[in-house]
Amino acid sequence: MTFRPLILLPCLLICATLRAEEATLAFAEANRLYESGDHAAAATAYESLAAAGHLSADLYYNLGAAKEKLGRSGEAVLWMRRAALLEPGMPEARQSLGHLRTRLAFFEFGETWLDRTIAALPAGFGRWASSLALWGGLLAFAAAFVVPRLQPNRSAFVTLGLVLLMAAFVFSRVGRYREHRLAPERFTIVIGENVNAVTAPTSDAKTVVALPPGSELRLLRVAGPWTYAEIPGDLRGWVRTETSRPVWPLPASPAES
Repeated sequence: MTFRPLILLPCLLICATLRAEEATLAFAEANRLYESGDHAAAATAYESLAAAGHLSADLYYNLGAAKEKLGRSGEAVLWMRRAALLEPGMPEARQSLGHLRTRLAFFEFGETWLDRTIAALPAGFGRWASSLALWGGLLAFAAAFVVPRLQPNRSAFVTLGLVLLMAAFVFSRVGRYREHRLAPERFTIVIGENVNAVTAPTSDAKTVVALPPGSELRLLRVAGPWTYAEIPGDLRGWVRTETSRPVWPLPASPAES
């Protein structure tokens, strides 16, 4: 029994290596299909790799390029945004998105330097930083009033405690803002053509605004076939759920991507 882990580990490493080699070969074949002009087959091959769990900015970008060649501009924007999410400094994704933005005139949210800074923080930063500051503040108050030899410096510890409690509040707000306003999971991209945001989740509701393919929406609520979303320009409206796809996480199958 004690020897099994030692045998299993090399087997797992070999299997992982084989899977990586298979993925590399599959990616190369998909690239060959794209370069030969068979964009539909290339897109299918890229989608299979993405659905298998391969995280790669190059893969997502190439899939977006294949979608663009097929005239599916909304999906092209979606996959290029996913590529930019994995590799924020990717010049090809940035340039292609700029070209698509000019051609499609899609909606997207503005981003300030503060938004970029907060978005770059780890997902759980607000929670653990707030908790750490809160406990630090409580300990500072306890030290000021409970530890006799620290009482001559009580005012300093009280000040420190107040500062840490204020920091805890700020960190909690930062975490909430990131989670509800900036997290990739909060955004969807319009992939359909002739999509309208409407005033109510019914087919006869009045139109709020027409949404070009590639438009960015911020999720507020999903109600089955309808999604209530925030739209750039201080607008809100209902859109058919199947007309947009989340930026992240990726769907489990190519058909849903």
